[in-house]
Amino acid sequence: MPRIAEFDKEKVLQNAMYVFWEKGYNGTSMQDLVDATGLNRSSIYNSFGSKLELYQSTLSRYQKDAGGMFQRALVKARNPLEAIRLIFEGFLPEIIEDEKGKGCFVMNCKAEMGNQDRDLKKWLLDTQEHTLSTFQDLVKDGQEQGIINKKQDCRSYAYFVFNAFQGFRMTGILVKDKKVLQQIIDNTLKVIA
Repeated sequence: MPRIAEFDKEKVLQNAMYVFWEKGYNGTSMQDLVDATGLNRSSIYNSFGSKLELYQSTLSRYQKDAGGMFQRALVKARNPLEAIRLIFEGFLPEIIEDEKGKGCFVMNCKAEMGNQDRDLKKWLLDTQEHTLSTFQDLVKDGQEQGIINKKQDCRSYAYFVFNAFQGFRMTGILVKDKKVLQQIIDNTLKVIA
């Protein structure tokens, strides 16, 4: 009878995520994961499947945390334009405090693995579509309220805001100047206001 796994799954995912985040998928060895998680190889395989499945699980965990930041901004905002601002500004502390320049784990995955695995690509596209839909809903609501202009349709502006958000996150890998990062946010909002 196989032994039941006895470990804190969330802690293992967190530790594995940090390794993948620092080294990338291809740069992370199974020995790195063994060292980081405290599990032996067979426990990792039995509990999570393959290295790729463990990677996907860590991405989902990260995305859940990032989704929480979006949700807090949506709850706190008085209007859709402010919600977009608060989403961007919610990530400012993470960007500024990221001394190692790790950047966004999902964007790193997109750059490294976006065209390497069909299932992973589908997950990335689904995640991107969810974020785009959030921005599209905010823009549409803002246009209906008259606080976001109608020079472009809500989907076009959603792509603009999404692209600006990704650029903001990428810029933050090397730029830690809060004033510069805040200007990126302000300039993005000026385009749609």
